[in-house]
Amino acid sequence: MEPAAILNQIARLTALQTLIEPVAVMVFAFSGMVPARTKQMDGVGVYIVAFVTALGGGTLRDVLLDQRPLFWVEHQEYPILILILVLIFLYAPRFNLPFQPLARQYFNLVDALGLGLFSISGTAAALAHQIPLFPATLFGVITGVFGGVLRDVLITEIPMIFRQSTSLYATCSFVGCWAFLLALWLEWPDAIAVLLGITTTTTLRLLALHFNLTLPLGQKGG
Repeated sequence: MEPAAILNQIARLTALQTLIEPVAVMVFAFSGMVPARTKQMDGVGVYIVAFVTALGGGTLRDVLLDQRPLFWVEHQEYPILILILVLIFLYAPRFNLPFQPLARQYFNLVDALGLGLFSISGTAAALAHQIPLFPATLFGVITGVFGGVLRDVLITEIPMIFRQSTSLYATCSFVGCWAFLLALWLEWPDAIAVLLGITTTTTLRLLALHFNLTLPLGQKGG
């Protein structure tokens, strides 16, 4: 399928985009709240970490695409939603106590799902701006991983994707973006294409964690 044909399909993804982005924001906000709370941050700190985790990748995507207003400015409900989630996470007694240990236990699952959601969202946004296929996948990777980079910086840790021992992360996003594009090229239904991309990214990330899969290191110079 020609890129123009893919763009015609992307035009039909508006309803799906409207669904994907809020879910991605909620999932990644959650993945920011857990480590922020582990670091004993107060409510303001937890909100800031959740905010940049959820919105950082999409913000960089919009800046690179020269898209204004930024997506979270156009949809002010996103930062409001994050604030509500943080308040519930921190201060709802009946919800908080059993929830936070469970949250830590399932952090990797939540983070992997957020990676999948934002990777496909970023790729679709790039295609809608007539970005060629390969750079579009890079936009997907940027959207998927940059919020996590900002999160790790704010909690004073080496970003996950830069650690030598980290299981595959950006690679999972990259493969998932290509799975999404392949489904579009095969003219599969848009919902199936989106689901395939998200599922591929999330599953690969969880498998990488389970089997400790990493990229091979190059040999050091002699």
